[in-house]
Amino acid sequence: MNTNKINAQPPWGVRTPGNLEGGKKDILLSLAIICVPNVILTAVLLGLVFHYQVPQTYSVLPGVPNPLSRESSAYLIDFSATKLLTVASWTSTLSSLLPSFAMVLVSFPVARSILNASKAKRTDDLPTPYQLSMLLGVLSGSVGSLLAWFKYRSWKKRELVNGTAKTSITWLIFISLLGYLIVIADTWLHISTSTILLSQALPGVSVVSTFGRGLNTSNSVCFDDEVGSALAPCSVAVGNHGPHYINAAEGYQTLTNTSSQNSIVSFTFEGESYALITSAYIPPEASYQAQTFAVNTQCTFLTEECTSWYDGPFEGPWRCSDNFQGYLPNWDYSNNVSINPSWTLAGVDFFQDPGLTQNFSNIGGSGKPGVSLFGWDEFTPANPVYIGAWGMILGFDTGSTPLLNYSDFIIPETPGLGFILGCSMTAYDLDYVWHNGTVLVQEIVQSNTSLVSILTAPFVVELANLLPLGQTAAGENTPSAFLYTWTTGFSSMVLALSAGIMSPRATIKEQATNTTLVARVPKVPLIVLVFLTLLYAAVGIVLACMAALAGTGETKSVQGHLSVAALTAKCFENRDRYEGPVKEVSEMFSENEVGARDQRCAKVSIVSSTRGGWKYELMERDEQGNPVSIRHVGSKTPQAQIQLV
Repeated sequence: MNTNKINAQPPWGVRTPGNLEGGKKDILLSLAIICVPNVILTAVLLGLVFHYQVPQTYSVLPGVPNPLSRESSAYLIDFSATKLLTVASWTSTLSSLLPSFAMVLVSFPVARSILNASKAKRTDDLPTPYQLSMLLGVLSGSVGSLLAWFKYRSWKKRELVNGTAKTSITWLIFISLLGYLIVIADTWLHISTSTILLSQALPGVSVVSTFGRGLNTSNSVCFDDEVGSALAPCSVAVGNHGPHYINAAEGYQTLTNTSSQNSIVSFTFEGESYALITSAYIPPEASYQAQTFAVNTQCTFLTEECTSWYDGPFEGPWRCSDNFQGYLPNWDYSNNVSINPSWTLAGVDFFQDPGLTQNFSNIGGSGKPGVSLFGWDEFTPANPVYIGAWGMILGFDTGSTPLLNYSDFIIPETPGLGFILGCSMTAYDLDYVWHNGTVLVQEIVQSNTSLVSILTAPFVVELANLLPLGQTAAGENTPSAFLYTWTTGFSSMVLALSAGIMSPRATIKEQATNTTLVARVPKVPLIVLVFLTLLYAAVGIVLACMAALAGTGETKSVQGHLSVAALTAKCFENRDRYEGPVKEVSEMFSENEVGARDQRCAKVSIVSSTRGGWKYELMERDEQGNPVSIRHVGSKTPQAQIQLV
């Protein structure tokens, strides 16, 4: 080793001060830690939102609104809400880790201010020892250090807080507040983000379903012949022993909603209730346009009008017109038996006029219910057709139902609920769209009269049993509810009993919908979170510029001494090592030269003082391995004194 060079070094007091190195590296590293993760997380979050944003789809069906795939106040994302919020939560987690790096950047202009004040000997701009201790806490990024400053301001006797300390405190408060705002925005986003069901229209599919309905093309009587040229409409057949249904099983299965082929759907159009016939199974995701038949029935009560002429306790007879009269049966009239016994309790008759005077049946000029079916030669060739309906629902007595409080109903001597209705029924050719279980009418026109003859034939020949319909309606509490239930049920019954002579028809248009779970991300909390995260990165850039302008030579040396490590070296290391030229703060410690494994470096202890308090003391082992305390005397070498422990 060239000892001449070593001996040629000037004494400590006249050497040129050496500066700590790594100022630029510290600035760039702190800037990168603040900016890069924030920018990357924001980019990933926005990338997921916009990459997986649900695209707008369009319906090919008329009258069907396009599915809602866009909201003005939220993004709909085809991505797991949990995973998306996990990415968002990283921003709040990161914000709690960054104040210390931001304060590293703040420490450079603080160091420059202290350096300038020290050179100019402006004591008012320098901190007191206690202020320095608090300043070191602030520059470490400890939010808890702010509490010490607030307590300090309450002291009655204290030094004024200089501008350098105020600047440091302000920056720590601002950075901490910004971090808390990011946590709040992230919490807001977590609370307001939800998972919802979203239906999307899939691209149009080729027509493959048969949800429409029409008359069976294989039945020549239904499809080709006029009603008048056949013995009876194609929904019934009349043999030597009476009438019967065509394909009776399908009609009854459709009526009881057990059919695998057909079903009856009720819907409302322009305030009126209708029934249509369609397929028994429609997939939940299917939307389509098809054609079918629909029926609408409207009724009013005639009970009071048709029984008001009768004096004394009501015994059953009623009269609405010469062609529409009969009995609401009781024990006095138990011998009034018809072909279908249920028609003694409930039935209908068909007319050409709303006054119920022109009956279609011409047997002896009588249109009364209960006449023999043989000889019926006309089956209601009219649309609309007018209906007189009556019913006696047994088992009711005074006070047993709210309906008896209305004059629209009557109780004869035999307990029961009696009613008489005047109705009109209209059959339609319906073009409709089925979407989300809703019927959207595209075109509805009255059918030809032959369809009404087909639909009403089971009632004309008295095969239909209307008693259950009356019993269902009798369960209502008001006359209006009774009418709604009866008319809706009658329309459904008319179509169901003729389902056996219906055949499927291909849909006009068809479109499937896909229902999926998507994340609904509100825009406002997302925008706030992104803004605050990018603002944090922008603050990092501003602080880095301030640090760079403060310089990295002497400023870095002062900045390095504004640390707990440097202050510890001042307290426990010898003066030559602490005040000597070093490149890094860690070089101020003798531990750099003594290995840790042989336990030869001094250790810091806290012991009681002879002055009644406590003190720091260095402790090490001597050559014999005995622990001794050493006292730092401020010279180049520590003076051991020595106290066996």
